[in-house]
Amino acid sequence: MILRTAPSARSLALEILSAATTGERSVEDLLAAALQAHTTLPRVERAFLLELVQGVKRWEIRLDYYLKQVSHLPLAKIHPLVLVILRLAAYQLFFLDKVPAHAALAEAGKLARQWSLPQAYRGFINAVLRRLAAEGAPPLPGLEEDAVLSLSLLTAHPAWLVRRWLARYGLRLAQAKLEANNQIPPLTIRVNTLKTDTVSLARRLAQEGLETIPCRFSPVGLHLAKVKVPPLTTPSFLEGLWLFQDEAAQLAGFLLPLESGWQLAEIGAGRGGKTTHLAERLGQKGLILALDHHPGRLRQLAALAHRWTATNVYPLQADASHPLPLRQGTLDAVVIDAPCSSLGVIRRHPEIKVRRQEADVAAFPPRQLAMLQHAAPVVRRGGFILYITCSTEPEENQEVVAAFLSQHAEFHLFRDQSFLPPAARFCIEPAGFFVTSPEAHNMDAFFAALMEKH
Repeated sequence: MILRTAPSARSLALEILSAATTGERSVEDLLAAALQAHTTLPRVERAFLLELVQGVKRWEIRLDYYLKQVSHLPLAKIHPLVLVILRLAAYQLFFLDKVPAHAALAEAGKLARQWSLPQAYRGFINAVLRRLAAEGAPPLPGLEEDAVLSLSLLTAHPAWLVRRWLARYGLRLAQAKLEANNQIPPLTIRVNTLKTDTVSLARRLAQEGLETIPCRFSPVGLHLAKVKVPPLTTPSFLEGLWLFQDEAAQLAGFLLPLESGWQLAEIGAGRGGKTTHLAERLGQKGLILALDHHPGRLRQLAALAHRWTATNVYPLQADASHPLPLRQGTLDAVVIDAPCSSLGVIRRHPEIKVRRQEADVAAFPPRQLAMLQHAAPVVRRGGFILYITCSTEPEENQEVVAAFLSQHAEFHLFRDQSFLPPAARFCIEPAGFFVTSPEAHNMDAFFAALMEKH
């Protein structure tokens, strides 16, 4: 059901969250489409919509635990729409201090009526929520009882991930990492240095209603500190002066030791965030072949490159898990934005917590290794491969790189830190890998390895 009248934040949140249960479209895409379709939605309602959608996905595992304690039906037998209404109301009850309990219950009933749910469903919703409101949040099991279950519910992460991190990091660091994933990340942008600089853009943004502070590690980044207008409607954005990009992704773009006139390929270029950064660093010279197998993403990349005035970017549809349609030994570098579990960006995309399964971690490495294998022949001697993921897991990171290097003696790990901004050189670990994390740096968890062909 699609609501046609002027929607509220709650009704839109219900529409988005219920559509996301099919798994066909991500919450992020559904949310972006809703905001684009309802441009007249007041700023307060837009903010509330974002809070509801992201908040429910961020805390879904704990919310479901609460609901299990008071429902006479197993959650699997509850109608999907009813379950989403319950999650929305429970989130407001236990995580939003400014929403009175009676308002959360009344609005849940209103949503059930708007979506023409049967009276029996409405009665069930009312009974469950009244009990939650009266009894408060059910207690969570303690660490001493079951550390995995306790941390899973306390931080709303899947038990399989908690178990892995406890084994790898120990209790203290694992808990810090899990808790960091629930922090609201900063709104970070990267400046288009082909058109402006950070100081000039900061002044321009202040005039447009966006106050900024410089990034701590990236010299081309700004954090949005105060937002008085929707950022994507500002003239500076429409003119291609900036885009949203986490500081870790910005730093990854500095790892490659570029020289003027180089010819590059970027595999998995997506919507063009790193592509445009590489174009800036090349100063509009040379060539960047932006490869992606998804035609929709390539269209978005082409539009961004045009707005960015990145004239040396050429989109190319290709599946890099197969041999590349490029001549051997002709490229100076290949950048691989590898498909991965995305466990390093949970704080920005909390639905990853419930969309990913442990089996996914094992599913990505074969494709990642295949991309490295197919990139190797097209790089010239003295050229580079930059391998990047937004995963936290060694199977997708260090182990993939080790497997590639063991099979390709002509490549070695390149350890020069001088191309990174000085403030960020600590991100290169002693082993030679680039690693960032939310709990240590307030950046997304990125991994990168730079390899040189000799």
